[in-house]
Amino acid sequence: MRKDLVYVIAGSALPAVGNFIAVVFALRYIDATLLGRSYALLALFFVAIDAFNFGSARLLSVTSIRERFPSLLFLDGLSAIGSTVLLVAGAAILSRNGAVALPHFMPMLLLAPIGYAMSHSALGYLRLNSGNGTICVISTISALSRCAVIAWVVTNQALSAYLPDLLLMVEGMYGAMLLIAYLALRRPFERSTPKHVGLSAFPNLARLGGKELISSWYSNAIFSGAKHADVIVAAMLLGPAGAALYRGAKSIHNLAFNLGQALALVFHSKMHVWLSKLTESKPRISMPLAIRAGGLLTALFALLAIAAVCAYRVRLFPTVALGTASVQCLFLFLIFAGATLMFACRMTSLTVFSISKRSFVMLSTMEVATSLGLLSCLCVVYGVVGAALSVVISCACVLGLSLVVVRRSVDAHGAGVGTVL
Repeated sequence: MRKDLVYVIAGSALPAVGNFIAVVFALRYIDATLLGRSYALLALFFVAIDAFNFGSARLLSVTSIRERFPSLLFLDGLSAIGSTVLLVAGAAILSRNGAVALPHFMPMLLLAPIGYAMSHSALGYLRLNSGNGTICVISTISALSRCAVIAWVVTNQALSAYLPDLLLMVEGMYGAMLLIAYLALRRPFERSTPKHVGLSAFPNLARLGGKELISSWYSNAIFSGAKHADVIVAAMLLGPAGAALYRGAKSIHNLAFNLGQALALVFHSKMHVWLSKLTESKPRISMPLAIRAGGLLTALFALLAIAAVCAYRVRLFPTVALGTASVQCLFLFLIFAGATLMFACRMTSLTVFSISKRSFVMLSTMEVATSLGLLSCLCVVYGVVGAALSVVISCACVLGLSLVVVRRSVDAHGAGVGTVL
């Protein structure tokens, strides 16, 4: 169990680290316009994937579905068709105004989503059958491949025009590797084909796990898709160069997101106790405690400021176009502040989910709507600095409301009520 947990954490953290390294070097050595349009295409790719991800990985965890359908590859096939159609249509529309780049090898718009979408059930199968080590290895290979693609393009400028093709190819190969691992490791009785496949199987799926099917689709289409839709919005409002810089900031946010989610799994049993003490209805507030709390907040603020200045000095991101040094440091400070708040949100999200699934869904929906709404508004007024500010505000709101949910749970538990609605 502990080994699987290590694999899950590593499989979540390593891709984020690889993406961060790749984005930092790409921003430094690759044309910002090409990079922004390429990352916007990649974001559109993931939006298309999430929009038609019916949650076959989660459905496999339902015993009745697993017994009735040894394989859910037919459901992945429907996901692949929908994702491919959406990606092709979206790329054709958004490329007209230059928001996204198109690959030179156009069939890549078909091959990449098919390869990725066909791995949804493979991922769930490997997680259920002690395959977390395999997932970790494949995720590591994929992360290294992203870095290798950037290094290859940087050292061979003639290949820069093929950056969209290479980025899509890496994601398609990730899905293909998961699918191959699943086909190689599944047991003999799981190789049989279900009697009903395609659309005819949906009635049976709905009967056996309709709630899981709907919740999984909603989670993937709304929550996961919104994590990538903001790059497309930034590309449309800020232009490709601004979107590339925002993507650099987002790489830090993704690192904080993945790390917070992984650590939440480790400390989940203790998080509820810690948060309950923090938000108890009648806390014993003393002057020394208030001084310590103020000191911690001041130290955190100073640490973020120092990180921003260091990032400015080492030119972590190409922020010269933002103007004066103070504006550049402000942008970097907002990036690290947003990452810190996002980390805290992920650490508390699992506790909120265990308290009330309804509250979790409401907070997650509000987070999506608030982040995209603030991004659209603040980008118009403050540019890429406003985009960084939108993350800080949305995460601060979600974190505050999450603590309110925990406090109400503590009060309700003290009054004999089990959950918070």
